[in-house]
Amino acid sequence: MRDAWSSHETWVFECVNCATTWEEEFDVRHCADGHGGEVELFEHDGQRCTTPWIDHVCPGCAGQNVKARPASWRRRTTAVRAPARDDLELVFRLRRLHAY
Repeated sequence: MRDAWSSHETWVFECVNCATTWEEEFDVRHCADGHGGEVELFEHDGQRCTTPWIDHVCPGCAGQNVKARPASWRRRTTAVRAPARDDLELVFRLRRLHAY
């Protein structure tokens, strides 16, 4: 008897051409292949499909340059910036460090 289990996964897609972002949900069946490996079968809206990272088309521009990531992946929207300092303060600090 082979072990099998199912999971529900959400994937985030991003078009590189127009920056459109959307999500799609997949049902994934995991089962042993009988040779010590694991097989994953993906279903979208009840129909078998290819893996989420292959053959997606952007709904906005019909481009095929699409990145796929699991929903657990989140993009950092803001970069952490150092506090702004006055140039004169920076010069004095560098002089104290004998770097200027």
